[in-house]
Amino acid sequence: MKLLVIFFCTTFLFGCMTTPTYSPPGLTKENAIYLKADSEHDHGIFQAFDERLYINTINGIAAGDFFKGYPEDAYIKAGLTEVKVDYFQGQISSEGCVKFLAEKGKNYIIRKKRETWKVKYWVEIESDVNTKVVNLPCSE
Repeated sequence: MKLLVIFFCTTFLFGCMTTPTYSPPGLTKENAIYLKADSEHDHGIFQAFDERLYINTINGIAAGDFFKGYPEDAYIKAGLTEVKVDYFQGQISSEGCVKFLAEKGKNYIIRKKRETWKVKYWVEIESDVNTKVVNLPCSE
C-alpha cells in the first residue's frame, strides 16, 4: 500500500513539472527577445480542460522533444522568425505556424483562437495596448 501511495505522489509531482524556457545556444541576455505562447492554466489538476499552446520549433530547430516536453515560452534572436506551435485541449489537437520579424526590446506572445473546425494563430507585441498583429504568412 505504501508503495502505491508513493507511486501516485511521484506521478502527480512529475506531472506538475513545467518544461523550462527554451533558449538557443549562443544567445545572451543582451540580444534575447522573450516569446511566450498563450496557454491557459485555469483548471488546476483538470488539465484536459485547459487550452495549451506549445512551441514546437523555432526556425526549423526543435525547442523540445517527446521526453522533455515542449516549452510554452522561449528566448529568440532578433530577425525574421518562424515558429511552429502545437495546440491541445483534451482530445483535440492542432498544429500551426506563425512568422514575424522579432525586434530587440520587445516581447511577443503567440495567440490562438479555436473556431468550429480550425484553430487560428497570430503574434502580438505583448505590452502593446493596441494589440497589433505582427505576423506574416508562413512558408509551408
